[in-house]
Amino acid sequence: MTPHFSGPPPSFNPRLRLLALQSGIVAAFVVLALRLWSMQVVHHEDYVKQAENNRERKIPIVAPRGNILDRYGNVLVDSRPTFSLMVNREDIQDEAETLRILAEEFGVAPEYARQQLRSPAARTRPVEVKSNITDADRAKVSVLDYEHPEFLVELRPQRKYPHGELACHILGYVTEVSEAQLKRPEFDYCRPGDKVGQAGLERFYNRILMGRDGYRRIIVDRRGRFVREIEMVPPIAGQDIVTTLDLDLQRVAEERLKALKLNGTIAVMDPRNGEMLALASMPGYDPNLFAAGISRADYARYANDKHKPLRNRAIQDIYPPGSTWKIIMAVAGMRAGVLKPTDRLLCGGGINVGGRHVRCMGSHGTPPLSTAIAKSCDGWFYRLGIKLSLDNLRTYASELGAGEYTGIDLPNEFKGYIPSLELKAATVRRTMPNATPAQYRWTDADSVYASIGQAMVRPTPLQMLRSVAGIAMRGEFYTPHFLLEARPTQERPGVTFRNQVKQIELPDDYWDAVIEGMWGAVNAGGTASGSALRDPETGFEMCGKTGTAQVVSKLKASKLEERDHSWFVGFGPREKPEIAAISLVEHGGFGAKASAPNVRAVFEVWLRKKKGLPVQVGAAEAPEPVRPAARPTPRPQPTAR
Repeated sequence: MTPHFSGPPPSFNPRLRLLALQSGIVAAFVVLALRLWSMQVVHHEDYVKQAENNRERKIPIVAPRGNILDRYGNVLVDSRPTFSLMVNREDIQDEAETLRILAEEFGVAPEYARQQLRSPAARTRPVEVKSNITDADRAKVSVLDYEHPEFLVELRPQRKYPHGELACHILGYVTEVSEAQLKRPEFDYCRPGDKVGQAGLERFYNRILMGRDGYRRIIVDRRGRFVREIEMVPPIAGQDIVTTLDLDLQRVAEERLKALKLNGTIAVMDPRNGEMLALASMPGYDPNLFAAGISRADYARYANDKHKPLRNRAIQDIYPPGSTWKIIMAVAGMRAGVLKPTDRLLCGGGINVGGRHVRCMGSHGTPPLSTAIAKSCDGWFYRLGIKLSLDNLRTYASELGAGEYTGIDLPNEFKGYIPSLELKAATVRRTMPNATPAQYRWTDADSVYASIGQAMVRPTPLQMLRSVAGIAMRGEFYTPHFLLEARPTQERPGVTFRNQVKQIELPDDYWDAVIEGMWGAVNAGGTASGSALRDPETGFEMCGKTGTAQVVSKLKASKLEERDHSWFVGFGPREKPEIAAISLVEHGGFGAKASAPNVRAVFEVWLRKKKGLPVQVGAAEAPEPVRPAARPTPRPQPTAR
């Protein structure tokens, strides 16, 4: 049978199909050409860099931070070269295996290692996973070199705080800059992986302390192993900072607080220029833990501690100042024109106000201002508070620095607050949900409690020190500061602190009355007479004022944490002050018992140094630790003293 082939279907068009095939080939070549154009023209530089990375690498050389010194050149912080274990993420073949080796061979926590390998810094440079490694660790890296070229050993500067916890709240600490910080303008000069100051002077002067990193350009083989070095640019260290701190005074301040076994702060300054000689805050922390890469357990221990060791109590916590506030009240009254230094106000054993009797701790007749300060007469200041009025109190207490930033060169200073109608309204809303409109008004009772540093008066200890130091200087108020000098380098000029002086005018006899009262409080049978310090050789006489500030009502207080706060602020000599200090001991009881001896101890060491005598810090006997007292029997409400 002859086969029969039918012809092409009527719709078959060989020309059209050939044209489609040709169009497809042309389109493929166009796409290929565009891809080649993109690779060779648009993204040429990117691919060149990737190709070069296979044979050439730029390894950063971290610049050491500048040292921090005390006023006599004693080293407080330095940077020491240590070997660190680094990991280059680009050379990792198996991340799980790398993490296993880090955990089992080098003792690096897997969570921390994973966090470092996935950090922004790991995209551009090797990241540190363990600092201060041992010789055994270095030997392990050498053994692993062939199969795991991602492991490197680098000599890097590590921050060292040779005195441990001493002055930790002044110095601060460093850690790696966080992703959140890198997004903020203040860190625009930092790169991922940089170590930056996170607290204290390390934070405030971070830009000055940071140097400029150098680098090495090296050739590596296809497995990332070092072949040779082709260029090296050395790093430039940061500027050294000389501080105003006196290490001996800092030691005695901290030892006094430690001996009391209570939280608190002692701050010491030169009232003639604002130079901070010491600032102790208890409890403290060890900044070396942060510099070495603090573990989660150690950080949690600090962060969850109810005593808040990371807080600088002198500038970040606020307290009722008790009777130390009477110094502010006296000058505010004279500035407002409602008080003259010769005025005699009634003590009366207290005052009847708001339907109750608020008592004074004594019966002082009608004393002048200087005696009212020396004897800490509450009744006298109750009446001054009513005469002064809320508006005048706010105006002139703020003028003296209460409830205002001091401007100290430390980060995170808290402003504090002083009484206002807004503050009272907020307090009433919080404590009295069903309050009447009358209860929102400022009353004479409010003025009475505010006059002795209770109620809504909450400055920081450093604010109180600056205010009283300025009063001792007869109206010259200097900005407290720690920077004495940032030493120049080949790239940067030297830096000194630019002080700002605030002047408040009053007649000499007005200042005399307040200063005489503070002299009498220590030297003429006043509330701090047990801590009097006189030195005939130099003419030094200590002046000051105690304060005992209520935490809760005496009728309710029974636990240690409910006891009164203890205050003392003082200066000396009387006529031309050279040193001023404040002590706050939380729940320390009477100011004369816990705080005044602290300031005396600091002044004693300062005097010995002034006379060129040897100093033995720690030799002085500290007050006996304060213990909880039994619940007191009910009695009329006492006032701050």
